[in-house]
Amino acid sequence: MDEIVETVYEISGQRLISYQGNYTSFLDHRESNYQQQLAAHKNQQKEIQALQEFADRFRQVASKASQAMSKLKQIERMKLIEKPAPPRKPFRFQIPPPPRGGQRAISLESIHMAYGDTKVYEGLDLTIERGERTVLVGPNGAGKSTLLKILAGEVEFQKGVRNPGHNAVIRYFSQHRAATLDPAKSVLEEVLAGSNGTLREDEARGVLGSFMFRKEEVYKKTAVLSGGEKTRLNLIKFLVDPPNLLLMDEPTTHLDILTVESLLLALENYEGTLVFISHDVHFIRKLATKVLHVNSGTITPYPDGYDYFLERTGGLGNERAALTAG
Repeated sequence: MDEIVETVYEISGQRLISYQGNYTSFLDHRESNYQQQLAAHKNQQKEIQALQEFADRFRQVASKASQAMSKLKQIERMKLIEKPAPPRKPFRFQIPPPPRGGQRAISLESIHMAYGDTKVYEGLDLTIERGERTVLVGPNGAGKSTLLKILAGEVEFQKGVRNPGHNAVIRYFSQHRAATLDPAKSVLEEVLAGSNGTLREDEARGVLGSFMFRKEEVYKKTAVLSGGEKTRLNLIKFLVDPPNLLLMDEPTTHLDILTVESLLLALENYEGTLVFISHDVHFIRKLATKVLHVNSGTITPYPDGYDYFLERTGGLGNERAALTAG
């Protein structure tokens, strides 16, 4: 949006408010406008209080009664400055510490993977170290999602060895993972059950609210949820009872901007190991400490963040296109 958008319209308080500039500029201007209006509201309230106190004190004093009435009329003539609603902020949720795993989170040795006659990997070796936050990038169809599934143990490969690390607790988050929900349970019941008793109901409702399950929506049965709602609910279940190796395929799908920011804040403080796929450059920049470029069955590691990958591959200036470049 920062590269394309020139005007942002915000719907707030049943009004449509226009801001010139890109999304980052909108955030800055909105915060500045909020602080200015809040200061103006506070100053006016102080003035009204002083005028009212004067009127109350001298209303019954003959020599100052006219002044007191003048103060009251001054209040009546004022155009009241409405107290502004604070801008919505990302919800800050602390992911509980996962069980500590070994230094090697997981490794693959000489993996051969094919779908029929289509070879995806041949002799693939890969090691994921504890604490790494690794993003998989590369052309569509290059095998990024297949690699996540191999790491997760979700697909059978034809040859090679998958070695989970010591005390590894591995979970795979897919965009299409809805089968794990109990159709008889409510949204709230699913989260409370998934937290293994670590969350109070008010805490669970707070997390649900940040992921767009608000008020009575927390009592909806999971059987009636839309595909996007099921995806979001599964994401919450991962966050409240985290593994020490989290594999995520496009976790920001179906999330609005603020919810993406809430997820970012949570994952930035996640103490486990993360391997993910995303097409959101902002999300990648904030999270990734390592880049694996997947192309034609070959994986090329870049040990630093996304900007280092762009610099080494000549992708600077076209950050989004570099995500799917060969």
